[in-house]
Amino acid sequence: MNAITIAPRTRTELVDLIGKESGTCVSLLMRTHKNGRETTQNSIRFKNLISEAIEKVGDRCDTLQGRLQEFAKLEHDEKFWQNQSEGFALFACEDFDQRFKLGHSPDELVYVADHFYTLPIASVCCGGGSTRVLALSWERARLFSCEGHTAQEICNEQFPVEMDELVTERDAEEQLQFSTHSTQGGGPAGPNGGSTAMYHGHGEGEGKIAADRDMYLTRVGRMVADVTYNTKHPLIVVATEEVAGHFTSTTDVDVVEVIHASPDGLEDQDLQKRIVEASHRLLKKSGEAFTEQLGTAIAKNAGSTDLADIVVQAANGRVDTLLIGSVGLQYGNFDRDSRKVEIHEDGETELVNLAVRETLQAGGSVAELASDGGDRRIAAIYRF
Repeated sequence: MNAITIAPRTRTELVDLIGKESGTCVSLLMRTHKNGRETTQNSIRFKNLISEAIEKVGDRCDTLQGRLQEFAKLEHDEKFWQNQSEGFALFACEDFDQRFKLGHSPDELVYVADHFYTLPIASVCCGGGSTRVLALSWERARLFSCEGHTAQEICNEQFPVEMDELVTERDAEEQLQFSTHSTQGGGPAGPNGGSTAMYHGHGEGEGKIAADRDMYLTRVGRMVADVTYNTKHPLIVVATEEVAGHFTSTTDVDVVEVIHASPDGLEDQDLQKRIVEASHRLLKKSGEAFTEQLGTAIAKNAGSTDLADIVVQAANGRVDTLLIGSVGLQYGNFDRDSRKVEIHEDGETELVNLAVRETLQAGGSVAELASDGGDRRIAAIYRF
């Protein structure tokens, strides 16, 4: 499994992106290949899509046109296209641009409007359809993202990390927070009796090992909490029963499921298979739970599957959870003053994307709509 440098997308980041919109905005999304000969297709696809974006922008904005021309040079950056994930997204307007490597494969799209097209990445940013997996041993900690049929390692300033990097020489006051060990036989340890504090580099045997392990797991827990802050990604831990038990008892991190295995003893292919299987189980349960909540909400007139009603309620700030299924582009018009929605192919606004934007900006969340045998493509659970 190749380590891919990806930054997990978050809901906060997506809301910040929406806040950067100005003038004409370009959203470019594409599937990418991670390795092998097929990576040569990445630059070809990008060339076609960026050319389409340049053509659509036309003479609307010279500054944006210049930005796109600069981005077009990426076509020739072989190293860039060989270091991709499952997908790539580019968002650009007159005075802002941002590139994302995605852990899932979006449909190819070039969207030019007065706003960004955030629908394809919204549920992942909010935690839906995605898990985080901590592969933990006494020697090292690795973090993975699973957003589809593959698990990808997250490589950033924090992960991966080895125990020796986190457990270093430290002062006694800091170490006291992590380990205070009673002497053998329960008798007094020092001049005042009680217990003996063990420090890294001091003491011997099992006491020192336990102190170092507590320090290591506590710091890994803090790092995981930092990476998953303000997200709803469920956390799976791959570790032996011993390591997992110590981790859950030492930290306050919410672990949803544990795969009892030594990650360092697994081949990359086997580790990825176990991560994907566990992620699918969790996400299926999550989707079923949302479906049940939706049914209850609709029965109480606190939910809907009607696109026009959902758009209006999203604009009113009433959508708590927006559920997106296999929905295509749904164009129409929305009059914000009269709160009237018209759905037709010649409309100026992509209405599902509008519902996503309004939901996120009002503090709501976006998740995937589980298939229940029907053809529902969008649904919403409202705030009471």
